[in-house]
Amino acid sequence: MIPSYAIQDWLFARAAGRYDIDLGESGVQAQSVRDLEIDPDWDLDYSTDRGNTALREEIAALYSRDEADRVMVAHGAQEALYLFYRTFLRPGDHVITTSPGWQQSWEVPAHMGCRVSRLKLDADGGFDVRALAGLVREETRLLVLNSPCNPLGSVIAEPVWEELFALADDCGFWVLNDEEYLLDFSRSVVNRYERSVSVSSLSKVYGLPSLRTGWAFGPSEVVEAMTNYKRYTSVANSSLTERMATEALRNRSRHLKRYEQFVAAGLHRLEAFVGERPGTVRLLRPQGTPFGWLRVNVASSSQALAERLLEEQRVLVMPAEVFGSDNGLRLTYARPLDVLDEGLARLGAVVDAAA
Repeated sequence: MIPSYAIQDWLFARAAGRYDIDLGESGVQAQSVRDLEIDPDWDLDYSTDRGNTALREEIAALYSRDEADRVMVAHGAQEALYLFYRTFLRPGDHVITTSPGWQQSWEVPAHMGCRVSRLKLDADGGFDVRALAGLVREETRLLVLNSPCNPLGSVIAEPVWEELFALADDCGFWVLNDEEYLLDFSRSVVNRYERSVSVSSLSKVYGLPSLRTGWAFGPSEVVEAMTNYKRYTSVANSSLTERMATEALRNRSRHLKRYEQFVAAGLHRLEAFVGERPGTVRLLRPQGTPFGWLRVNVASSSQALAERLLEEQRVLVMPAEVFGSDNGLRLTYARPLDVLDEGLARLGAVVDAAA
């Protein structure tokens, strides 16, 4: 059996019903139905297996492409990632992914019979290409990246990208980048390296996770294989949410402005919170993400601290352990300021008592 999915177990089972303030979700404050345009005359028939044409054209345009055949719309980015692993990888392939990171990226390939290596990111979220090169084998088929990174909030620096692509080209492996927090898709991996796939969605930046609209952009043969596998799983997405997603992308500038306003205001509050606790709390400054990674200098583990925050203050955060790491809390700050202020005050009470 595949191991329990730690982050979902924490969120949907262990923490469910125990918090009033959610600083654990990794996206901007969710929007409401009233924030989107809905035509009451839209039919509720099936969509197509790869997503309706209008939506795929809007997604392709994000990448400055007119190749809708290179887009497959999925039930969220997680389904897109899963479909890619299931169709692209074979037993015996070697996969390299990063830690702290997303458990799906190592558990699903391992469950399929792949060999998996995890490249540990450094304390500042830095990516070491030399360390990556040391993990590469003859059978290495795929490097899984997440830049901007969830949960660290860091990005791969431009010179590092160039070294990384040179290594991938020399060794012949593919690059998959989860680009949930990328705002400028002209810088997407698919516009920079031929053997690559980009995955993203409307969940995190747009605050529309309930639409369950994600996608993959890659070579047409990769997209076709994913689409065929989707026919065996969720068949198609909701035609209603696909139309809502299309309207959201057509009004993208409005949604990005909202996101940037939340991020700018919230980060100021988070930095002030950290500044009041020198030596106890350190922030790995986020680079455009709506969450930050906190190192907390207390005797207890991150998991124990998150449990205590739930029990005593009814605030949800994500401990490092759910990302396959330790000594860290992922805290979302793209929230209404009154909610964020109250959540930080409650977090401060627990941290100060534990210091």
